[in-house]
Amino acid sequence: MTSSPTASSITETKTSATVQRQARGEERRVAILRATWQVVLADGVRGVKHRAVAKAAGVPLASTTYYFKDIQALLVESFQLFAHESLAQFTQPFWQRAEIELAALPPDANREELETILVELTTEFIELRLHDHREHLVMEYAFWYAALHDAELKAAVRDMALAWIRLLLPCLARFQLTNDEQAARTLLGAVRRVEYEGLIHGTATHRPGWVREAMAYQMRGLW
Repeated sequence: MTSSPTASSITETKTSATVQRQARGEERRVAILRATWQVVLADGVRGVKHRAVAKAAGVPLASTTYYFKDIQALLVESFQLFAHESLAQFTQPFWQRAEIELAALPPDANREELETILVELTTEFIELRLHDHREHLVMEYAFWYAALHDAELKAAVRDMALAWIRLLLPCLARFQLTNDEQAARTLLGAVRRVEYEGLIHGTATHRPGWVREAMAYQMRGLW
């Protein structure tokens, strides 16, 4: 004679099934967000439509409208995930390493020595993004420019920029500048200008060392 399942075992089974269902739902939601990146890379932000994203994600069309109320919500959440992973996987580790390198300089390092290492660090950062992370960079700029016409996306882009500035501030503290925050904003602007030039013109129109030359010129405005 088999015993009947207890109330607690039934509850546990239902809870387990609910957890698994929620996990599958979250996996599908994230897959849709990542598929949005593919569409942005291929066709720009204007190409992000429910049908295009569903096809890229390999999910039914109804899934995109189930998880996201409209295209704007999909774009904003997609960029937020993109920004989080970009910062965590590349930008944050890079500038944390840079902070360690700058801290290791002799206490009596002069302005020229400090400026030289900052130029080298920013040059390395830009060249890595232009060459090893180019597709990622293209998507980032597509989102940033789309934010000009989207208030919610603009707020998400501002959050990413502020996160960058917070990473740069500890590096610049070593330089004894008059205004570290303004210097961080200036440095971020310089990096983005050179990156954009590299994306638009490519390496074919630039001689070797052009990134370093451009950043060396930009650094003069920090002091």
